[in-house]
Amino acid sequence: MIGVDEAGRGPLAGPVVVAAVSLPMQPGAELMSVRDSKRMTPKSRERLFGVIRSQAAAVSVAWAHPCVIDRDNILRATLEAMGRAARRAARRTLLNPVLVLIDGPCPVPSFELPQRAVVGGDAQSLCVAAASVVAKVVRDRWMARLDRRFPGYGFVRHKGYGTQAHVSALTRLGPCRAHRRSYGPVAAAGVAG
Repeated sequence: MIGVDEAGRGPLAGPVVVAAVSLPMQPGAELMSVRDSKRMTPKSRERLFGVIRSQAAAVSVAWAHPCVIDRDNILRATLEAMGRAARRAARRTLLNPVLVLIDGPCPVPSFELPQRAVVGGDAQSLCVAAASVVAKVVRDRWMARLDRRFPGYGFVRHKGYGTQAHVSALTRLGPCRAHRRSYGPVAAAGVAG
C-alpha cells in the first residue's frame, strides 16, 4: 500500500506539500509509533521523519505552489499533486498491484492506480500517517526558507496560516510571491509587496 497525505491546504501562503509513503511489510517498532502529524510535537515529527525516510520502501513528495492553487483552485491542485506523488512512489516500490490510500473524502480523478479515499486516513493507516509526517516536515522546512526570503511576515512561526500576526503583516506589507492571491485576506491586502 501507498499512503498519501498533504500539509498546507488552509494557509494563506506557501505551497501544499503532498507526500506518498510505502512502508515495509514488517515495520519496525519506531515506525509503529508514527501518528497523524497534527497529534505530534515538531521534535517528534522531525525524529520520525528520519526514521520514515530510512525505513520506507518508497517516499515521494509533490508540490502545489501558490500560482497553481490560484489558477486551478485548492482542491484540484491538491489532488493533482497527490496523483504525482503516488505515481512516483509506485514506480519506486516496484510492486504491482499497488493500492493507494488517499487521506480525505476525494479520490484522485483520472488516476490509473487502484485507490481508496479514506476520511481520517492518517488515524487509520500507518502509511497515511507516515505520509502526513513527511508532508508536514517538508512544508514546515520550506516555510522556514520562505521566512528568510520574505522577512517580516513571520512564516517560520505561523507557517502561512491566517493568524492575527500574519494578517497584520499582510496588511502592513502587502502580499509577496509566496501568498495565495485567490484567498480572501490576501486579495483584500492589495498589490504585491
